[in-house]
Amino acid sequence: MIKISINKAKPGMKILKDIVNEAGMVVVPAGKELTEALIDRLFMMNIDFLYVEGKKEMPPKEEVFKEIEERFKKATDSYTLLIKTILKSHIEELYK
Repeated sequence: MIKISINKAKPGMKILKDIVNEAGMVVVPAGKELTEALIDRLFMMNIDFLYVEGKKEMPPKEEVFKEIEERFKKATDSYTLLIKTILKSHIEELYK
């Protein structure tokens, strides 16, 4: 299951999680296949995202590690550095 922006929705995609409006009412049930008309209707209802069938492509591991290094470059305290180490370990597991 992947979460996509309504702008990336395409006819034929299968919805895997109920789409609800601001009042919490189900407007499209899980299992429904998207059509162009349905996508337009969801857009008009200000639905921002939806969950569809598929697998998200992961960026190259080296790119992810580079981003982590960039985000933690000013970190000096032990707790933040521990979080960085745990995060890198978790990312490493995702790529196995």
